[in-house]
Amino acid sequence: MIRSTGPLGLTAIGALLLSLTACTAGSEVDTSQPTTTRELVIVQGPDAQDQALGHAYRQMLDDVGIEASLAQAADDPVAAVLAGHADVTVAGSGELLAALEKLPSSAAESSPAADSPAADSPTGTPADSGRPEATSGATALDAGQTKNTLHALQLSDFAVLDSAEAQSTGTLVVTAATSAGEQLTNVQQLSTLCSELEFGIVADEAAQLTDEMATILDCVPAKVIELTAPNARGVLPVITDAVQVQATTVDNAGIADNALVVLEGADVLFAPQTITPLITTREVGQDAVKALNKLSGALKQEDLLELDRMVTGRDAVQPARAASDWLAEKDLLDAG
Repeated sequence: MIRSTGPLGLTAIGALLLSLTACTAGSEVDTSQPTTTRELVIVQGPDAQDQALGHAYRQMLDDVGIEASLAQAADDPVAAVLAGHADVTVAGSGELLAALEKLPSSAAESSPAADSPAADSPTGTPADSGRPEATSGATALDAGQTKNTLHALQLSDFAVLDSAEAQSTGTLVVTAATSAGEQLTNVQQLSTLCSELEFGIVADEAAQLTDEMATILDCVPAKVIELTAPNARGVLPVITDAVQVQATTVDNAGIADNALVVLEGADVLFAPQTITPLITTREVGQDAVKALNKLSGALKQEDLLELDRMVTGRDAVQPARAASDWLAEKDLLDAG
């Protein structure tokens, strides 16, 4: 804690702000060399929006003369980077934190200066906190705390780059008709309504989310319908009333396009997922870091929604085309 014996002058305030800025995301990461001299491999999940993000980051690297390729989609892109099968991935902050905290302490240690509840733990997790590690589960840390804890990790051979403003945190949605008919606007109201409602949840998250709803909200659905990944990305199950509540993510363009109601307080069920790149530092230069951070700095929530809209629906385009069109629209490609 910094203590002051009197009012700070403008010079002192400026110095203080500079010192604080140096400790936050955006500072130069410790890479092995100034420039990148080899091809970098980017890996993303199979989701079309994930692929579009991968292509966008690849094109940013290509724009500054760094050869990069997008690998075949992986079910766990973060694990692929940590295993050395790829150099870059883009994932949610909660997903990254859960994965990096599992690394040996010599590979991931939290900075004691981190402004988060994790500062007293050598792995970035509060001692005896009991915080679930699952990427889609409830968390004791909010979005800001998750991001701060993630960026405070001191990693060996890897670096967490700047987080974007955009996020893909999980949420629960209902139609306007269901919301009005059941007087349902907040997840806390589910305890008395759950037994009458059918929930649509992506298959590999259904068991965990159902358990968390029961524990946290005293909500036991009348039925849980497990959705395949493509169905979960769209919102057809809920808008056709095949289910009355659907678990999706806040970056799903179908929410706004179909005037769905996002249940307030759903963040108690989902770890925050602010879009953040993870990169190896082996034979990687500051030129790559700068290019990737430039894109992250430009990626707002409305941009992620627009990318999602471009790669889904009847008029969907290929992820590579969506990435190119979006980068051109944002005027981000400028090697000169």
